[in-house]
Amino acid sequence: MKIFKWGIIGPGSIARDFVDDFKFVSTPQEVTSVLSHSEDSAKTFADEYGVSQYYTDLELFLNNKNFDAVYIASPNTSHFEQAIACLNHKVPVLCEKPMVINSAQVTALMAASESNNTFLMEGMWIRFLPSIKKVLEIIGSGEIGEIDSVKASLSFKAPEDDNNRYFNPELGGGSLLDLGIYPVFLAHLVLGKPRLIKAVGKLSDKGIDETCAILFQYEDGKHAVLESSIITQTELSAEIAGSKGVIKILSPWNEKPAAIKVSSYDGVEKEYKCEWEGRGFQFEVEEVISALNNNQIYSKLYYHHFSLDIMKTIDEVRKQIDVKYESFE
Repeated sequence: MKIFKWGIIGPGSIARDFVDDFKFVSTPQEVTSVLSHSEDSAKTFADEYGVSQYYTDLELFLNNKNFDAVYIASPNTSHFEQAIACLNHKVPVLCEKPMVINSAQVTALMAASESNNTFLMEGMWIRFLPSIKKVLEIIGSGEIGEIDSVKASLSFKAPEDDNNRYFNPELGGGSLLDLGIYPVFLAHLVLGKPRLIKAVGKLSDKGIDETCAILFQYEDGKHAVLESSIITQTELSAEIAGSKGVIKILSPWNEKPAAIKVSSYDGVEKEYKCEWEGRGFQFEVEEVISALNNNQIYSKLYYHHFSLDIMKTIDEVRKQIDVKYESFE
């Protein structure tokens, strides 16, 4: 069986989790090249995973390519430059969320993907998890009736370190891009694009959002209440309420939740355990390979315009709470 080869850009903890889940993919996977801003980190990763080639120069990495696709897991503000360079070299790209900083950059990547006929997908890994698949099945069955609202939050008390990317505007820091994107994704997945967006946030002295609260309203009165924070830690659960009942995705809802609970208004309760091997990056990898095998330049489950719609929403939220990334706008 042919081995699928990956190039890794940004060999940090997320990239390690990604590669560690290769053993759960149905086809053999291998990392053949790694790129980092630091030679030490590139070499450390290469030694750890038995990678023969490591680089600190993007052009050398791409010119000496010996991979089928690239996974980008570098800081948020590096994604655009790296992704567009890959696409222009006709290298398929899986780029960790948030794919870029703003919707203009998403539009440019979409154009590069189309003009080069090269695959591009945002690494919103939870879209492919069995838990989200189960939630969509329950909604599709009509078990909780017509959906009325989504409530979701994601908080993480980040280390209070000025060099930490969460608090650094030069690295696209803040709660919204790293954490809030998950609740925004869930609302878009279940209810679609909102008609009206209202947002408030608590900003640091460097102008990044430490907390963010968002309200979506839709044409038919449906709504979503979404929160993110890097200075508090609350229960990581999400609820989807319908005319017949409620789905609750238990903590941590955006990873491997303890269970999915369905409570109908007539008193019937069901619980679905969430169990799979590893963290779950293998499902995202399987989607990339399937799309490439079918000569697709996007995933039919997470297509380009879905990423664009989400980033347009995030642009509006940032505008309302006055978060700017001056070097990248």
